[in-house]
Amino acid sequence: MNPVVSVIIPAYNAQTTIAETIGSVQAQSLDELEIVVVDDGSTDNTAGIVEQMAASDQRIGLIRQGNAGVAAARNAAMAHARGRFIASLDSDDIWHPDKLAIQVQALATARADVGLVYCWHRRIDGANHVFPGSWSPEIDGGVLHRHLEWNFISNGSTPLVPAELARSVAYDTALLQGCEDYMFQLRIARTHQFQHVPFYLVGYRYRPASLSRATENMLLGHLQMYGVLDRELEGKGAARQIIAWRKTKLLVELSRHWFRQGNIAAAWAAFARAIRTSPTNIAEAMLVELRNQQAMFAPPKPSSTPLRPFLSYATDESDGDWSSHRSQAYLQRLEKLDQINAHQSSAG
Repeated sequence: MNPVVSVIIPAYNAQTTIAETIGSVQAQSLDELEIVVVDDGSTDNTAGIVEQMAASDQRIGLIRQGNAGVAAARNAAMAHARGRFIASLDSDDIWHPDKLAIQVQALATARADVGLVYCWHRRIDGANHVFPGSWSPEIDGGVLHRHLEWNFISNGSTPLVPAELARSVAYDTALLQGCEDYMFQLRIARTHQFQHVPFYLVGYRYRPASLSRATENMLLGHLQMYGVLDRELEGKGAARQIIAWRKTKLLVELSRHWFRQGNIAAAWAAFARAIRTSPTNIAEAMLVELRNQQAMFAPPKPSSTPLRPFLSYATDESDGDWSSHRSQAYLQRLEKLDQINAHQSSAG
């Protein structure tokens, strides 16, 4: 009998975390699952650890490939997956034991046009202690415009997707690394609805000390992703206006980043491109970047240190206040656009 859920885990040099990650899947209250790990050309003992765990648990399978990136690894795992649903898990994240049971129940009883069920996540440190202020967005139904504006899921280890839909959408291997999950979700949002379950079921390994190069790659990756979406969404004027705003904001941020790195020519080029992308949004984008910089150098909040261990929290227990920092009136306008888009998708 085929499993209900195929858990796909891309892994590259993950020997310090992979055992705990797989262990959190083995501890799931839903037993009808398989674990497909793709070793993406690791140079450490990642594959050896997986093989050792697989020797005592026939649900674990290992695929080896040369280093091809997260997207290619996930696609390889999905090609071998036998479950009705696909759940992706990063090799350093962990799950609450009821994660899959709750989401499978939600998706199995959802409307036919629901293509993705997501939960909430908590940021955790290396010892699994929770950073305060975990997000708890309640965004359901058609979500394309709101998701373009705000990556409210913001984690690749939270969604559960029907396997047939996941394979038909697939992960985009042409993108720079860092945007695979977001693009995957946005392409599903074009034709299907989302549904959330109001529980914190994922521990996302958070590393606040990001390197300068990682920041640059993230900005360039998102710009590339929005450029692809801009072409794919031709004819959807409202969605493309959001994309223009997001690209302008990213270009202003990239300009500031390059200016700090001393790459003045590139900084001015990015700023000029921001003006060309959306002249009407450039002033607002600069104000947003200024506020972000002020917040970055503000004194740390007293509650910014990690709290209790992830599994000590009830799944619906708050760990502190949070805010999306977005106008509710603006999000409500986008929700109306999402409702129109969802109606057109169902009618088509």
